Amino acid sequence: MMNGVLVPRLASCWVCRTVAVVEDVTVRLFTTDGIRRADYSDAKQYVRAIGYGKVADRTLTRYLADHARHVETAMAGGPAAPSALTRIEPPGPAHWLDVNQNAVETGNEALARIRARLDVMEDKELVAVAKLGVMSAQKVGDWEAKGRKLAQVDEIIKLASGRVPDPVEIEAGDTEE
Repeated sequence: MMNGVLVPRLASCWVCRTVAVVEDVTVRLFTTDGIRRADYSDAKQYVRAIGYGKVADRTLTRYLADHARHVETAMAGGPAAPSALTRIEPPGPAHWLDVNQNAVETGNEALARIRARLDVMEDKELVAVAKLGVMSAQKVGDWEAKGRKLAQVDEIIKLASGRVPDPVEIEAGDTEE
């Protein structure tokens, strides 16, 4: 079964044409098991909240039912909805962690080959390799700092939303000294 939020947009679907983030409507039309909800009130409320409040209730119900129908067809493995974009599978792993791991492995292999040639390199090439090493170390430091900053932002959001971490969570996450 296909994930309902990954269904391509359909040109003749009002929801796909009009709503910027179609996935927000789709998740309100289906349960987590991919079953269409009988009640569209959640989806209607969302669509009205994003600025389409003047659409008649009956018309909006029809738009949502049409959207749910083509999402169901796609999730059941039916004909894919025509899209302006042609989806092409990535040549390698699609998950960003896997892609980064592949880049690290390739970089390590390249560095091993360069290291084997260090004794025969000229000064100009050695300076370029040394500069590459320094820039790589700086980039790793930048990534670590960005990760810490994002973690701080996450904690601020949690506190602002009223979610107070329990003591076990604090002890488990507090490994830096």
